[in-house]
Amino acid sequence: MSGPPLIELRGVDVAPEDDPEHVILRDVHWALSEGEWWAVCGAPASGKTALLSVAAGLSPAARGTVRILGVDPARAGEPEQMALRRRIGFVFEGGGRLLGRLSVAENVALPLQYRGELDPDEVRRRVVELLDRGGLGPVAEISPGRLSPALQQRVALLRAVAEPVRLLFLDDPLRGLAPSHVRWWLAFLRDLRSRGASAGEPLTLVTSGYEFTPWRDDADRFATTEDRRFRVLSRLPEHEPGGAHPASAPPAESP
Repeated sequence: MSGPPLIELRGVDVAPEDDPEHVILRDVHWALSEGEWWAVCGAPASGKTALLSVAAGLSPAARGTVRILGVDPARAGEPEQMALRRRIGFVFEGGGRLLGRLSVAENVALPLQYRGELDPDEVRRRVVELLDRGGLGPVAEISPGRLSPALQQRVALLRAVAEPVRLLFLDDPLRGLAPSHVRWWLAFLRDLRSRGASAGEPLTLVTSGYEFTPWRDDADRFATTEDRRFRVLSRLPEHEPGGAHPASAPPAESP
């Protein structure tokens, strides 16, 4: 890809935000260019979640330099940080951190309402369209807590892309999913990427997991987190990183 990286990490040490002295990845050098799809895989507790959080500007680096869309988030003021958040989507593992006091539709509508530029009818129209694409129209008015974890994660994805984003981070989105849900996610992400390319706004994707298998046919860049190191791969390994295999993930739930 041509042009400067959308995100660049140089000499970055990564630590959990609640334990900044505990470095779990050291000396990370990583550049993400427009339109790339990265798959970052490694064993449990190898630092994937913390790395994605730093790269997305949600957590500070323990050391080193981070630049996101040309901005150093550690030095950015609130207006710059708000502008960055509007261009980056992030879906957390384990249900996506939805707001239980809001309905499914209200959760998806949140990014659109924050803009303050759309009238209520336009917000409703966009939410209905997104829920239909996600197959969640029939559950629009219920609390997300009444949904299965797999469907909660789907709601979180729709919320993350309610506004057009340039970068989308998905933290272990396929963990424990039944094959039918895995197929839905891959089809949705392919369609999302295709729509962005058609509109002249290429989407950069970062997906993480225990193994590369689900991402082999779609991702074009691959990296591992292992032994406190982040390593970009020139080709996919024959064996999964960290000894990960399907049995290392939680049991899949029924579709």
